[in-house]
Amino acid sequence: MLLALAVCAVPRPAGAETGVADEIFAGDPAAVELPARPRLSLAAGMGATFDATGFSSGTHAIPAFLAVGGFGDRLLGLDLGSFASSASGRFHGDGDSPVDRLALDAFGVVRPAAPLRPGDDRYRMRVLRTLAGELGLGLERDGRASGSGSRFALHTGARVELPLTRAGEASELRLRLAVRRAIGLYTPRIYGATASDVTSVGDTTEVYAALAVVF
Repeated sequence: MLLALAVCAVPRPAGAETGVADEIFAGDPAAVELPARPRLSLAAGMGATFDATGFSSGTHAIPAFLAVGGFGDRLLGLDLGSFASSASGRFHGDGDSPVDRLALDAFGVVRPAAPLRPGDDRYRMRVLRTLAGELGLGLERDGRASGSGSRFALHTGARVELPLTRAGEASELRLRLAVRRAIGLYTPRIYGATASDVTSVGDTTEVYAALAVVF
């Protein structure tokens, strides 16, 4: 113990380098500053998918569920999304044999107005900065009782978000209004009980509203 006290009592030579702990206690902000991480977002909501596959009377609006997780809330971002629709059992017209869809998407998000007036917290500017376009790829599984198929699709979309919390909060709650369009890179076919019962899977368009948490 006496040896430890003697070591602590030895004066530091002039010009010796200061330690990280000394810089922290001295209040040097550069010593404690951490790199800022991109903001994350989670969104879940419901809407409708406009689907003509398997219907004899044109396009129908089918309930759909969508969930999206995102990285980045500025000019560029990366999102991962899931989509599901349920048409089987909802339609009983002659010749109707719709498909249920399940898709996973990975896509980039571009917000052209995000860099505009970052210090302007007026509501219209906050909304404007959330306007975004989406572009990426998706894998979709389509099925019904008689069979199933899959396809790769080009994911396109657009969105706008309405903030529901005050400006400057560390976490934000927003209402997201969005449209999604899946364009198949090829057209799978689902075969039924007979050789003549063949359904070609077409493209869909979804509109939905979701609650999004940005943190």
